[in-house]
Amino acid sequence: MVILGVITLILLIWSLIYYSYLANHSEHDVSFFMSVTLILLVMNLATNAAGTFGLAWVYLIVSVIFLGVGFAIDKHTSVAFYQSIGPWFKKTFTDSAFVYHIFCFLFCPVALICYFTLQKTNVTLARSCGRSGLFGILFGIVLVWAVFGLVL
Repeated sequence: MVILGVITLILLIWSLIYYSYLANHSEHDVSFFMSVTLILLVMNLATNAAGTFGLAWVYLIVSVIFLGVGFAIDKHTSVAFYQSIGPWFKKTFTDSAFVYHIFCFLFCPVALICYFTLQKTNVTLARSCGRSGLFGILFGIVLVWAVFGLVL
């Protein structure tokens, strides 16, 4: 049952990314689906922390239904989302700034150092390093919450 909690956590994060893409690239209002997915994400973390994995089935069913509803809302934009994943990976992993982003994501003090040292020479890289550090902190908080939820 623990693995089901982790799978639903990943699916809910994927659903949130998917609906964020739909909100930015289509004319449809998907704020309901984004808010329900965010609430279910927090509830999933809380139920994993409590050790009651029976509700993970509900989260799994809702996230799969929401991914299907996304295609019903806007099929063209949904197909464009899944087609954009490959080029995004290619662009991201062949970029020379990717090394900066990985270090800033994994080691948050490196993000602070990169931000202040690169701010005068390369402002866009400095800001993206700072954002990578912030995302690393947020990811660390969610990861610690999930791990403590599974351990306790």
